[in-house]
Amino acid sequence: MKIFKIALVNPGPGEILSKGRIIVNADHIYPPLGICYLSAVLKKENYQVDIIDQAARGFNLQQIVRWIKKQDPDILGFSTLTVSGSGISAALTSIEVKKWNPNIKIVFGNRHANHNDYRILNKYSQVDICVRDEGEYTFLELVKALERNQPLKDIKGLTYRENGKFKRNEQRPLIKDLDSIPLPDRKALKMDYKGSFGGLEFAPKGFTSMVSSRGCPYHCTFCYGKRTVGFRTRSVENIMEEILHLDSEGYKYLNFVDDNFTVSKKRVIRLCRLMQKHKVDLDWICEGRVNQVSDEMLREMKRANCRIIFFGVESANQRILDYYKKGITPAQSIAAVKKTRKAKIPFILGSFIVGAPSETFKEIYNTLKFAQKIDIDFPVYNLLGTMPGTDIWDEMVEKNILDEDKYWEEGVHISDIDPNGVPTEKISNLILVMLKQFFMNPNFLLKSFYRSTTNSYKFFSMLKVLIHNIKNFKDFHGVKSFWNPDNV
Repeated sequence: MKIFKIALVNPGPGEILSKGRIIVNADHIYPPLGICYLSAVLKKENYQVDIIDQAARGFNLQQIVRWIKKQDPDILGFSTLTVSGSGISAALTSIEVKKWNPNIKIVFGNRHANHNDYRILNKYSQVDICVRDEGEYTFLELVKALERNQPLKDIKGLTYRENGKFKRNEQRPLIKDLDSIPLPDRKALKMDYKGSFGGLEFAPKGFTSMVSSRGCPYHCTFCYGKRTVGFRTRSVENIMEEILHLDSEGYKYLNFVDDNFTVSKKRVIRLCRLMQKHKVDLDWICEGRVNQVSDEMLREMKRANCRIIFFGVESANQRILDYYKKGITPAQSIAAVKKTRKAKIPFILGSFIVGAPSETFKEIYNTLKFAQKIDIDFPVYNLLGTMPGTDIWDEMVEKNILDEDKYWEEGVHISDIDPNGVPTEKISNLILVMLKQFFMNPNFLLKSFYRSTTNSYKFFSMLKVLIHNIKNFKDFHGVKSFWNPDNV
């Protein structure tokens, strides 16, 4: 009896890295949890599954096609994102694979497929099916149907061709019980990851990521997950099960890739106390909102070995924050950083977005300068980009500022198309100047040195950051698109 085989790929930018408007942060690579979850679900049903992280391995088109041929799968799945260019990369790979084996079934999933299913199928005849929204059980049902040569019409969450016509099946409800999903199959990746971001190497070995919730209850206009992901959390007990498993496997550093880890202070406090109770030997990083912090929560996070917290500060201008529907104020950002300093969490990172529609040069300057005022350790300056599935995309299309046919595959920086905005080159030059000011500021250097003397972890990390950024200012290191996926 022939074994039915599945291969899953997390595409890398491949040959398109130097083309178009995409800015890829090559050192910001985390394990692709999406295909790891798919692998776990499929293996539970005794399917043979091979997965590969093309982005992390740096495979070009020829190398990834060679890997696929070696696996010789019946179904080839790609986890596609608009932001990284992985959707285009996956399409180019599909073209080559179909030349080799016209009978292989090629499936696209993840957020690029969510919002571009018809466009993908229309442009690329080599792509057979798009899985929309959460893919674990949609893909499992699809695999079973293809294995048995059954029709696809009753599988919720699929878009596909049938007799030359596009078929979009009924939407699949979101998975209510996240605890029911098997833990992701990280071992199948067969590689080690290190945690680094813009020169801040916070985990040279033993690094992985995990998600304790899906989605976010807020409504930021630049976000493309809120429309389809909703917001659900795993139980604290289920999260602890995975953490203890990772601890036993020898992992040393963990990144929670939740869109909003601190959405419930009570949940965070309870989780941190359980981590302390079980004496978990893992350092970790998370993202949080500046209006969702408390002294008690931050203290418990520090005691549970939280090493880095990443705040979405976004702007120093209330007008821009209101446009983003962020639901915060600059004063809340200042207060959150002060509380985090008081709790003595070693690293505080801040995200700043510039280049919003009609944002003035003065407003952009205010935001970049704000990073120096709020006493963070590391700024991440983001040039606002948009793509299908975001409110800003829809607004730009409605105003006839954005050509959907031109930009749907890779998105676009607002500053490249907004006739009333500051040009991209001018913003990039200002970012470079402000990065130099941030890291060369005598007050910053003195504070960093003083704080590092009481924390060896921070001392060596900050030393690497300073050396790295001094060497790389000419390369605009630290500037990236605000199109960062949840790696899920």
